[in-house]
Amino acid sequence: MLIAGGLPSSASSVPESEPDMEMKIEHWPEKNILYLRTRGVMDKAAANALVKDLVQAAADTQCIRHLIDHRAVTFAFSLIDYYERPAINEAIGISLEWKTAMVFAESTSDTRFMETVFRNRGYNFREFTDIDQALEWLQQD
Repeated sequence: MLIAGGLPSSASSVPESEPDMEMKIEHWPEKNILYLRTRGVMDKAAANALVKDLVQAAADTQCIRHLIDHRAVTFAFSLIDYYERPAINEAIGISLEWKTAMVFAESTSDTRFMETVFRNRGYNFREFTDIDQALEWLQQD
């Protein structure tokens, strides 16, 4: 993982068996936002590693607004994986206080289902296809 914006650099926690998944976290202090960009194939192991790194970056920066850019990702999730994701993320350390905008290349039944599941579990979470709209939403109180 590459970390920019004043965060300490560390090796990615994406397992070595997942070479097709890349991610980069940047802290945008002027906007008080963590920006996470991903590329490749996202399976459960890669998602767990991503969440673990995001939890650490959020703790390091005290930043609760997150812009997750998944426009260059292919998800290898089943419907049940999407359904279980909020509980797994909570166990890793995601907070209900966070505000998260996820940007996808296109809105699909899977991305809409994921948004519904997270929102039904109390997360302040929205899916977008336009990164500017996502950023605007994140900056609203």
